[in-house]
Amino acid sequence: MILGPGSKLYAQNFLSFLDYVEKKILDPVKEKFVRYWVDKNLHMGNTTTNRAESEHARLKMCLSSSMGDLSTNWKSVHNMLELQHTAIHASFKTSIIMLEHRFKGKVLWSNLILNISREALHHLVVEYNKSLEIGTDKSKCGCLSLITYRLPCACMVALKIKNGTALRFDEIHTHWKRLRFEYEVDPKLHKADISLLPEWDILQVYFKKTVLL
Repeated sequence: MILGPGSKLYAQNFLSFLDYVEKKILDPVKEKFVRYWVDKNLHMGNTTTNRAESEHARLKMCLSSSMGDLSTNWKSVHNMLELQHTAIHASFKTSIIMLEHRFKGKVLWSNLILNISREALHHLVVEYNKSLEIGTDKSKCGCLSLITYRLPCACMVALKIKNGTALRFDEIHTHWKRLRFEYEVDPKLHKADISLLPEWDILQVYFKKTVLL
C-alpha cells in the first residue's frame, strides 16, 4: 500500500489495522476497482457502481413510499422502465439517422457512420485526435480503448490514416453495433411475437402457494 506524507503518523500508530485492511479487504478484490487492473479488462466505461446506485435511487423515487401495494408499485416500475425504454430507443434512432458534419465524406469513418452508436463514434474521435499527436507508436498509445472498449485505439487509427483506409466494421465490438431492441422486426414482414403470459402464470402459481400457507 502506498501512503501519502500525511498518512505516515497514522500508519505508525495503526500498523496492525492497515495490515488487516490491505491483506483482508484490498488484496482479494483490488483487481475489481483499482485502475491498474481494471484497465486491463473490457468494461465499456463501467468502473464504478455509480450506475447501479443511481438506478436504485431512481427506483426509490418512483416508488415514493414503502407502504404501496403490489398494483401501485407495479405501475410505478412499469412507468419508469417505459421512460427508459423510450430514451434508449430515441438514442438508437439518432445514431441511425443523424450524420454529424465532421464525418461526412471522410474515408476513415465511411464504414461506421449510421452503423454504430454515436457514443462509440465520440470515443473514436478522441482516439483520432490522440493519433495525430502520437502516430503509430504503441508505447505512447497504451491501447486502452482497444482493451477496455473494444474500439480501435489511437495507434490503429493512425495506421489507417497513414494507409488511407477506413476503419472496418468488424473492428468494432458488438456492443456498439446494437441500434435496435432484439424483439424489433420489420413490420412489413411480420409482427413481433411478444407475450407476458409465461411470467403471469409463474406469478399466479406463486400467489396460490402463498395463500395456501
